[in-house]
Amino acid sequence: MPGRLRAEQAPPAAGAAWHVKTSPHFEIYHESSWSPASISLEMEKMYASIRMSMAMFAPWMVKEKAKIYIYSTQDSYLKGEFNPPRWSKGLAYFSKKTVVVYDTGDMQKLKSVIAHELSHLYFEGYFAEKLKYPPQWLNEGLAVHLEESVSPEGGPWSRALAYFPEERRYPFKHFFDLKIEQLESDTRIADWYLQAYGAVRYLFRPGNRLQFKGLCEAVRAGEPLEQALWKIYRLRGTADFSRKWGIWLADYTRDEQAPQGPRSASFNFKPIQLSSFSFTNFGVKK
Repeated sequence: MPGRLRAEQAPPAAGAAWHVKTSPHFEIYHESSWSPASISLEMEKMYASIRMSMAMFAPWMVKEKAKIYIYSTQDSYLKGEFNPPRWSKGLAYFSKKTVVVYDTGDMQKLKSVIAHELSHLYFEGYFAEKLKYPPQWLNEGLAVHLEESVSPEGGPWSRALAYFPEERRYPFKHFFDLKIEQLESDTRIADWYLQAYGAVRYLFRPGNRLQFKGLCEAVRAGEPLEQALWKIYRLRGTADFSRKWGIWLADYTRDEQAPQGPRSASFNFKPIQLSSFSFTNFGVKK
């Protein structure tokens, strides 16, 4: 999320009246006697959908439980002991294996937020092993990729990607070094998030899981991105990446808009509050 807080030092969870539910892979703390319906079952469903993607970065997730604190409202979240910034919808403390969120009354959105923050928990912890922090595009793109994966039919990001107009895309020779805080408007930040997701989705295609891990290992080791892209994917720099990504995106767009495809050809992306950012309308691709 924009300007995301690096929350390495979690304060003690004191102050709220926490009740605990346990599942095989999570300790779920919910405020007072309130609890989202079937939250333990939903978290385990989520775990099943993200394990193959994230266990290679956080092998501890198989045997150790992550802690998830869920406030009952945004107001109690903002006033709570974790002291989150007002813009945040969730926090991840990788050193404490802890995620903090609040409920909106929509289970699918709650799961998306938790999946997004769990991605930061696992992935930032992986880089922290080498006292590094992941590149912003890779960190946020993977988090959006993970939040999309918990929706059986795909979420708004995957649908919006099919309608991402070329004029709204950043040149990749600049994009990989571009920081969210350098962008001048909410619309351009939304474009940046969508492109980060699209880049990660291309690199993390089915069958490319080990290649993606190899790329992350190389980047974590300090290799320049262009060098790592060549070594792992045989992509000759950002120009070659841009060309092949464009071909892949054109195929993806046709698949998403095909009458018999997984999405309706008449799909029109409308503004919606997402776990990471508020999107603007891309309209229907002509």
